[in-house]
Amino acid sequence: MKMTRVVLTLILVAAVSLSLPGATSLAQEVLTNDSVIQMVKAGLPEAVVIAKIKSTSSKFDLKTDSLVSLKKAGVSDKVLEAMVAAGSGAAPSTAAAAPAPPAPALAAGALKTQDVIYQLVGGKFVEMFPTSANLETNMAFFQSKSEVVLEGKKAQYRISEKQPVFLSTYSSTDAPLVRLKPGDEHNDRNLKIGSGAFMPFGGTQKMGVRNEDKIPVTIERDPRGFYKVTPSAALAPGEYGFILATGFGAGSGKIYDFGVD
Repeated sequence: MKMTRVVLTLILVAAVSLSLPGATSLAQEVLTNDSVIQMVKAGLPEAVVIAKIKSTSSKFDLKTDSLVSLKKAGVSDKVLEAMVAAGSGAAPSTAAAAPAPPAPALAAGALKTQDVIYQLVGGKFVEMFPTSANLETNMAFFQSKSEVVLEGKKAQYRISEKQPVFLSTYSSTDAPLVRLKPGDEHNDRNLKIGSGAFMPFGGTQKMGVRNEDKIPVTIERDPRGFYKVTPSAALAPGEYGFILATGFGAGSGKIYDFGVD
C-alpha cells in the first residue's frame, strides 16, 4: 500500500525622435531588476538584453534573494552575469576597461557552513533550498520496490547551464547528484532507491541510490572546507537533485532539486 504523499545587434527599442516634446534621452534611463524581467518576458533575445545592460546605466538589486527571484522569473545565467558585472548604478563607459578582479561570492562570513548547497551564478553563490520528499514502498507477489517521491514533474529552481558549479557542505557520499524520473501516472518525480524479494523462509533487500541514477561529478575541496561540485559532462535537459542519502530512514527526507532547461 502506498504511503500518503506529503509535498527565468543592439537593443530593439521603439524608435522615438529626440526632437519630439517630452522625449527622454537614453542616457537618462536607468535599468532595474524589473526592467530586465520585462525585457525577458517580452521575448527579447538574450544578446539584445545583454547589450542593453552594457550600454545603459543601471541600479540593480544584487542581493542573493533578488538573484534567486530573477532566476525564477526566467532570466538566463548570461544575463545574470551581465547584471552582476554592471554592478549597481555604474554608468557605462566607452573606454576600454581593465579586467575586473573576481567578485567575492558574498560578504566575508556570509556563507553558511553547515547543511547548505549553493550554485555559483555570475560570481555569486545562490543558496538552494531542499524539497521534502517521501519514501514509498510497494509490495506485490513477494516483491517490494521503494522510491523517493517528490511532488510536481518539474523543480521550481531552473537553470540553463549544462555544467553548473555547486558549493556544498555535503560530500558526494552524503549527497550524491542524481537524475530524477518524472512520474508516468502522477504529478511527481521519482528515484528508485530500494528493491527486495521475499520468500517463505527468507529473502533479499537492497537499499541505496543505484549507480545508474548517479551523475558523475568532479569534486574539489574548497579552502573553507566546502566541496566544489561540477558535473563531469554536460547535463541533458531534465530533472536532477542532490539527495541526502541517509535521511529517509523514517519514511521522508530532503532533496536539493533543480531542473536543466
